Amino acid sequence: MDKPQNLEYLEIAINEFRIKFGDLTEPHRPALWRYCLRLTGSAWDAEDLVQETMMKAFARLAYLGQPINIKAYLFRIASNAWIDQIRKTKIVPEELEIAAQIPDSNETRPAETREAIEILVKTLSPRQRVIVLLSDVFDFTSPEIAAMMETTEGVIKSALHRARTSLRKAALERDEPSGKTQTGLNPPLPIIERYMEAFNKRDPEALLALLEPDVVNDIVGDWEEHGRDQMRKFSLVKWVVDKEKKWVEYGIFEGRPVLFAFRTTDQYERALYEIITLNIVDNHIVSQKWYFFSVEMIEYAAKLLGTPAVTHSYLDREPVLRKTIKASVPFLSSSPSP
Repeated sequence: MDKPQNLEYLEIAINEFRIKFGDLTEPHRPALWRYCLRLTGSAWDAEDLVQETMMKAFARLAYLGQPINIKAYLFRIASNAWIDQIRKTKIVPEELEIAAQIPDSNETRPAETREAIEILVKTLSPRQRVIVLLSDVFDFTSPEIAAMMETTEGVIKSALHRARTSLRKAALERDEPSGKTQTGLNPPLPIIERYMEAFNKRDPEALLALLEPDVVNDIVGDWEEHGRDQMRKFSLVKWVVDKEKKWVEYGIFEGRPVLFAFRTTDQYERALYEIITLNIVDNHIVSQKWYFFSVEMIEYAAKLLGTPAVTHSYLDREPVLRKTIKASVPFLSSSPSP
């Protein structure tokens, strides 16, 4: 085997294992996202925390050398990553009480769920929030939580007792939601209007013309492209050939400006399938994020909008990509195609 000369060789090889990692972790992603949402109180921060968790979990696999419980492994990394973020920002509050019941994981009333999450975030210290959520919402045992938090079972039980006592004593105080979610608004900038027009006409060249030559296109959790040429060769190819009716609307998702992408299917006249954010500097689009594989985030936004969602698997790629990967890497090419 020839010695690899650049990182592209490793990228292709690692990508195949990332797909397998995605297949193994996919059953736990919905619960992980709900957990991150309750920790952070924001769909945006939850999605960022999930992506950070998945990257760290994948990167650490080579260092484990032992069987692991996948769900506990992901939740432990998410918990530690979030606590580290809070410590770095130096906004850790003193011991506070829970001021609302934690919503059930299958809650179907997004407004009430959102309100409960906001109260939870505002009134509970980071460590308490982690312990109570793991125990009372996601059904981890005290020994399991102690292992995740690298402490003793006695410490966990004591923390749970204090938090539950506070819950019984706390008075419920509801505040107005900090961020609205709505669609069908008028875009504030002409460049956004032109982007929407190019998207809705399915015109890739008009779309690319609005982007900086070295634009960064982040298909969150799946693929990253640097430059318009890369977009033209890869992500926009499938976007153009997809003939289903789809369009974007300008709106607000939890206080942030976004483009909600809708499509018509055999079942729905109007279903949310993607969320796009644009980073505009001096009237130029320097980067964008396409939340296409962010299943839970899209479903959460759709509930807030009162519309159905059509989502794709976290690694729902064309079979040709997997075949290309195996053909390019000698020690993978002999394995059977999925």
